[in-house]
Order: sequence, then structure tokens, then C-alpha cells
Amino acid sequence: HNLGRSYDPAVASFRNALALRPTDYSLWNKLGATLANGSRSAEAVAAYQKALELKPNYMRAWANMGIAQANLGSYDASARFYVRALGLNPSAESVWGYLRTSLSCAGRLDLMPLVDVEDLPALQQQLPLS
Repeated sequence: HNLGRSYDPAVASFRNALALRPTDYSLWNKLGATLANGSRSAEAVAAYQKALELKPNYMRAWANMGIAQANLGSYDASARFYVRALGLNPSAESVWGYLRTSLSCAGRLDLMPLVDVEDLPALQQQLPLS
């Protein structure tokens, strides 16, 4: 479903699956990713929030929440979500790259040296998730 240009059929399929398995955090995350891929990032945020309610330490949903926030132009918020994701998996190189991009877009070049050395504790202090 996700490979075509129209994401609506895939969204409908995930919603149908969630009607049967409403506590499946992975399905909520996949629904969010499908919505985001279909340029519906604002709707994706709610799906990621549900995934995180069900599994608070789900790194992929934290990272995807960051991507959705960046797509919405909320770069400071996206950076905070990426830092949270990195707290769960500091070796996620792609998330370090997303963090770098968001900080650059947010004008937070002061934090780039911390990203360069992957100083996660300092970044967690500078960018707490409120």
C-alpha cells in the first residue's frame, strides 16, 4: 500500500487494522509514517503520540515525531524529539543527521559542537522535552 503515490488507501488499511488491534503501537507508528509521507504531518503527530502512549520507549516513534515536527517547520521541537530518540539509541546515525539539520534550520548553530562530538548528556540538558 505504501508504495503508490496516493497514501489514502494505505491510511484506510492501517485504520482498519487499528480497529482490530487498537493497542498495537507499531501500527500506530506506521499510520503516522504513512500520514507524514502523504504530506499530512499534523495528523501524523496524533498517531505517533498514540504509539508513544502505548510504548513510551519506542525510539522509532520519537524519531518520527521529530521528522513530523520538522515537516511542520517546528525545528526546535523536532530537535527535542530527536534528542529523546537518541537517549534511547545513541548509535542511531540517521537521527544524529536529522538533529543536525533541525538545529541548523532552528538557527541553533551554538549546539553544533555538541552534535559533532555526540555529547548526548549536554544536548539533553540544552534541549529538554517539556
